[in-house]
Amino acid sequence: MKEETLGALVPGAALQLRGIVAGYGEVEVLHGVDLAVPPGRAVTLLGANGAGKSTLCAVAAGLLAPTRGRILLDGDDVTADPPFRRARRGLLLVPEARGLFPGLTVEENLTILLRSGDERRQAYERFPILGQRRKQVAGLLSGGEQQMLGLAPALASPPEVLIADEPTLGLAPIAVEQVAAALAELRDRGVALLLVEEKAREALALADTVAVMELGRIVWTGPREEADADRLSETYLGVARV
Repeated sequence: MKEETLGALVPGAALQLRGIVAGYGEVEVLHGVDLAVPPGRAVTLLGANGAGKSTLCAVAAGLLAPTRGRILLDGDDVTADPPFRRARRGLLLVPEARGLFPGLTVEENLTILLRSGDERRQAYERFPILGQRRKQVAGLLSGGEQQMLGLAPALASPPEVLIADEPTLGLAPIAVEQVAAALAELRDRGVALLLVEEKAREALALADTVAVMELGRIVWTGPREEADADRLSETYLGVARV
């Protein structure tokens, strides 16, 4: 593949997706996507259901191989690396389904990612409710508690890059506030944050940069200050103004 067909390299970006084409079988879902996430910044990726957002997350994490394009972490090409190698390099995906083992307890789930007792204690200090539920199986937690469990390892041992796919989906308002505060804390601690959401208004508060995906392509990108939630919702997400 010729270099000039790829998106421009962004110096200093922790995660870069360049010219990504990917899909499932003969169905192409992503059509040449370029996206960069710098350290200590939050890029919010918006798009209606079916736009290709979760597919892009899977490509970035190594769960789905692109047919064309490159994935770079700290400038190094990791396109051929499996998920565990990307994780060792500091990329953490918190998927829409939380990424938990529902039959294991809270303590057992944390132990998989946080091997030291000190790190697990930090997780419990950040989310005290998890300490109260440590012997409970994860599948019986509320949606908010499951999302806290999914984010707790990142807060105890911050990754270089965190990809959060629909982190507030189905959560009660108070849980949304807690999850948003945790994500903001990670961004402020220098983590490169890719936040994937469907609802524009709720997601913009965390964003430094906003990108809108429509039918597998980035159709608009810019700083949060230039993003109008009503216009984005009506134009790109198919939501009428109220």
